Amino acid sequence: MLSSRSLAVAATATRLLLADPAPIVTTIVTPLLLTAFLIPATRAQLRMSGLAHATGGEQLVPGTAVMFSFFGLSLVVSLFYREHAWGTWDRLRASSASSLDIVVGKIAPLYACMLAQMVVLFVAGSALFGYAANGSITALALVIAVFVGMLCAFGVMLFAVFSTMDQAMIIGNLGGMLMAGIGGALTPTSDLPGWAQAIAHGTPAYWALRAIRDVTFRHAGLGDVLGSTAVLCGFAVGFACVAALRFRASDAKVGTT
Repeated sequence: MLSSRSLAVAATATRLLLADPAPIVTTIVTPLLLTAFLIPATRAQLRMSGLAHATGGEQLVPGTAVMFSFFGLSLVVSLFYREHAWGTWDRLRASSASSLDIVVGKIAPLYACMLAQMVVLFVAGSALFGYAANGSITALALVIAVFVGMLCAFGVMLFAVFSTMDQAMIIGNLGGMLMAGIGGALTPTSDLPGWAQAIAHGTPAYWALRAIRDVTFRHAGLGDVLGSTAVLCGFAVGFACVAALRFRASDAKVGTT
């Protein structure tokens, strides 16, 4: 449970998120539009690979959800850097909230927001594009929950490492697109060039999509996705450790672009 100080920070962060819902709406509408454009080609590709009854949604719904969740990192990054831009970071530090309270309080609503984004995309993908989780829904929910947690840890790490919001945004967006693409967001990794296949296992997107595909195509249960989920947890712990080592509440940050 969150401490009272973390809850106070979380309440403020929630108000800021709701005050400008455009980024949240964009990360939901854009992947759905992209899926609508790409689904005929993806359907043909999957059927040629032997999946005679594929709709194309099996690849694109989880793929675009994972890809655009990386763009959701901008929410994590901006919510921290804007405190510096507005001159309110020192006010937070002067309050009774510890650095951990501040980080947890800001991450909690972001985690809920990004988790809701993923859920909406999967539900909409099921209704619009024929996506079906043929395996365990519990397994699918676990993978999504851990993946979103990993993204939050990645976002905090970006804030801890980089001194300006521009730097964090560029690295986050480019890194996210690269990891999602190599991880098989738009096409199975088996169809990627050899060099991409060789490094795909080094991206968290690969393990998230691998687990989701196991649920989608192989009727996987909870036990079947624990290996991939453990790897995602490893990424999350690694990002969190870097963030903890580099985070200094007294560091000056440039929160404007």
